Amino acid sequence: MEKPMVNLSCLTSGSAKNTIRFLCWTFAWSMTMVLADKAILYEWHSSDLISAIAIVLNAGIGIGMILSYLRHLKYMDELQRKIQLDALAIAMGVALVGSFSYSLMVTAKFITDAEVSDIILLMTFTFVVSVIVGHLRYR
Repeated sequence: MEKPMVNLSCLTSGSAKNTIRFLCWTFAWSMTMVLADKAILYEWHSSDLISAIAIVLNAGIGIGMILSYLRHLKYMDELQRKIQLDALAIAMGVALVGSFSYSLMVTAKFITDAEVSDIILLMTFTFVVSVIVGHLRYR
């Protein structure tokens, strides 16, 4: 029985390396975010200096993640970059409108426990769905 062919033409060796590099940076940033947040929240340490170092480390890794994403974009073809740009535009728009609506709901006391992570989750979900829809649309 013959195996179905999978189109991996978008993953040249340079592209695959940059994709893996970007995923590693994203994972590292996420883990330092969770560790810093939980360490501060549960008071795993008593020093403000350690908290500041954790925050600066997380921001530094975040900058590395952004630079890695930019490098990742360079290895994409024009259609893939268009899909990414469209997804970023939609996610940014939803986050902007959503954050102002969210703020108004907090002001009107419809929401009592406001968390910035709610907006980040909305933005992330919108981006992922937009990328998937873009890939399906341009098949």
